[in-house]
Amino acid sequence: TIAHAPNMWAVVTVAAAITASTDATALYPKPSALPPHDWASLSHRVFIHGCKREGLLNASELALAAKFPILTVEKGQGEDLPGYAEDKMAAMSKQYKAARPDGWSLFYMNLVHDWGMYRMHQRALTDPALTVMDIHGKPCRRKGDPTFPQPPNGMLMWNASNPNTRDLLISTCVNATTPTGGGFDGCFLDSATPWKAAGTGVADCDLGSARLQALHDGDVSLLLGMQAGVTDNRLVVAKEKGDYNDTQWVNTVFLSDTFCSCYSCTSWDSATSALCEQAIESAITIGQRGQVVFMHGEANQSPTPAAPDAHVFTFSLAAYLVAAYDTSFYGYSDGWYYNGTRWHEEYDRPLGSPLGDAVRTPSAKGSKYTRSFEHADVTVDVGAYTAAINWK
Repeated sequence: TIAHAPNMWAVVTVAAAITASTDATALYPKPSALPPHDWASLSHRVFIHGCKREGLLNASELALAAKFPILTVEKGQGEDLPGYAEDKMAAMSKQYKAARPDGWSLFYMNLVHDWGMYRMHQRALTDPALTVMDIHGKPCRRKGDPTFPQPPNGMLMWNASNPNTRDLLISTCVNATTPTGGGFDGCFLDSATPWKAAGTGVADCDLGSARLQALHDGDVSLLLGMQAGVTDNRLVVAKEKGDYNDTQWVNTVFLSDTFCSCYSCTSWDSATSALCEQAIESAITIGQRGQVVFMHGEANQSPTPAAPDAHVFTFSLAAYLVAAYDTSFYGYSDGWYYNGTRWHEEYDRPLGSPLGDAVRTPSAKGSKYTRSFEHADVTVDVGAYTAAINWK
């Protein structure tokens, strides 16, 4: 028997909000409020993204987290403990905000994977129409990040073409922003890029073009409704997959897991270089538009990495600096648990306002960017995989 969800998790109707948001004036939304930030130092522009599987933070862990003006709480928060993710994430948000009253916390959700640790998973088990079925009526499944627990055959997938699914996901985000739901300042939406309108579908699931189009259109409505539901004074962070189109529908974009970095590359090849340059240019465009950009560098976990971690960090940070505008924020970690993030001494150095936009010039293997701040000169050669931050 599945217990009914408490009232704070009741589904809210958002159809009117979705309809209102489809007006062209709602495209490329900008936030009306922002986390605390300035150019004095990078300490005012960094975020921490993760979770702690054992539960709440101890004193030293909390002191580190509170140094960051933005904290995202991942799905694995308290995964070793009983209960639903929503409640354990809410407790983490409250602990962080008690230590950092002006800090902003973000609630992690996945718009494709039905992760089993969430309360809303119980709804999926009782109503199969909430999840994706192929044209033969078979549930479609997909595996997610292997560092978090999931069924060996993959997870069910949310069917955004169903208005009831959209209402469930939007209400989960909206409820997280209430005092009882954790007082989050917005939601981090993983797998936010809408389904492609053409393609082969997922794994061995035969979806067909009509269902793919319906899923794509449903995802667009879901993103619009999510932003309307939490309003423009909170952040809706769409994690991208490389085409950077979600900025049409929500006010914040998380460019990728690996901004100008990679999980396990053994060399910095031309394809990786091209992705980095694309990300820099996209970050510049989005930042100039006044939307929020999150740029996250990832420590290289390969046994034979392309470069030492200090180089990986400096290169990613320098790439952020040449691309950053007032609404840009930076993070760097080794994986998605809080113990993979540390405080870098560069965050405390005086930075100062930028003295102009980045200058892009051709280099032997691609493009080179230079930019100056009051207290730093930055150079990034994307193709050569070299970077320097000269503090002054």
